Amino acid sequence: MRQTAQHIAGEWVFGTPKSRRSSRDVPLLDRGLIADLKAHKMQHPRSGDGDALFWPGRTPGSHRVDYGRVWDLASFRRNYFKPALMRAELPAIRVHDLRHTAASLWLAAGFPPYQVSRWLGHASVVTTDTIYSHLYPTDYAQHIARFERYANVVGQK
Repeated sequence: MRQTAQHIAGEWVFGTPKSRRSSRDVPLLDRGLIADLKAHKMQHPRSGDGDALFWPGRTPGSHRVDYGRVWDLASFRRNYFKPALMRAELPAIRVHDLRHTAASLWLAAGFPPYQVSRWLGHASVVTTDTIYSHLYPTDYAQHIARFERYANVVGQK
């Protein structure tokens, strides 16, 4: 099931994605992460229940995990994300900044901007280009070599 969750006035409100493009599949591109998520899923107390929440929330006022409660971003930021950044001696960033990191890494790895745009849910590749164009390669050595190989093959025909 695909749905949205918003924390409004202290309550979780569930709804449908705002547009067709809001529902998308984003591939996991790391085999280690995939293995870790599979292990988490197999150890989940409601494994096999398609309606179960994948990430547990916490009982208010404690650190006790509660699979019946919705995962709370503010609690995650406060209790896990910020301490992890401090231990790693990284600057304070927003969780949303991880989205930009992913997009930057995908583009640096050579994924086509159109594909990255779809994974991010942008309405147009122009949005992706506007935000991330400074990350495109400026060393065209690989492009030159590829074009020369192509030109040589075409020239031999």
